[in-house]
Order: sequence, then C-alpha cells, then structure tokens
Amino acid sequence: MKKRSGRLKVVLDLAEKRKKDAERFLAEHIQRVETDKNQLIQLELYLSEYQQTYRQESESGLAIDQLRNYQAFMNKIAVAIEQHKKSMQMNKKQLEHVKQHWAQMHGKFKAIDSLVDKALDNEQKAIDKALQKQLDERSQLTKTNYI
Repeated sequence: MKKRSGRLKVVLDLAEKRKKDAERFLAEHIQRVETDKNQLIQLELYLSEYQQTYRQESESGLAIDQLRNYQAFMNKIAVAIEQHKKSMQMNKKQLEHVKQHWAQMHGKFKAIDSLVDKALDNEQKAIDKALQKQLDERSQLTKTNYI
C-alpha cells in the first residue's frame, strides 16, 4: 500500500499540470491584450496620417468623387477602430476570467503541495518515532543482560 504522501503526489502532479496549463493560457491572453493595444495604436496612427493627407489634398482642391472616397475610407477606418475597441474589451474581460482561473489553479497547487509536505513530515516523524522505540528497546535489553 502506498504511503499517503505518494498518493498525494499523484494529485500534486495533476494540480501542477493544471497550474502550468493555466499559466500558459494566461500568458497567451496577456499577449493578446498587448497585441490589441499595438494594433489600436497602428489603426489610430493610420487614420491620423490619412486625415492629414486629406487636409493637405483638400486645401489644393478635391473633386467630389475624391472627397467622397477620402471620407468613405476614413469612415471605414473609424468603424474598424470601434470594432477593434469592442474586441479589445472582450479580450480584457476574458483576461480577467483567465487570471481568476490561474489564481484558483495556483491556490489548489499550493494547498496540495502543503498537504504533501505535511504528509512527508508526518511520515518522517513516524519513522523517527519507530526508530527511537527500537533504540529504547535495545537499550533496555542491553541493560538487563548486564544486571
């Protein structure tokens, strides 16, 4: 029959795997949110540059078709920015859920690790106690032989 610590180590290994999976998932979501931020900056920069070009072109005069094309394209970029912001919000909410999941897995791992340590400590104390008992018994036997 396996010792309690051995049985708990199997559970600990499973908890460690889940914790590592949660860590990897957390890292992926953090990276996703960072990528979202960078993409938003790029979209806003692109819109700003396009607006600047539009202003410069409109000062020298634009045909109605050109004006409509500029405005339609800037509108598409603005819509893309708004959609991206909504996507970012969803990714941030999802990140919060992933953080909570990671915290749970980390907590469970720590709790089980603590149980394993306690079981190992108890087992070592039992071994030490049995050894001490044997030593005491041997000590008693050697004393009685000399008397």
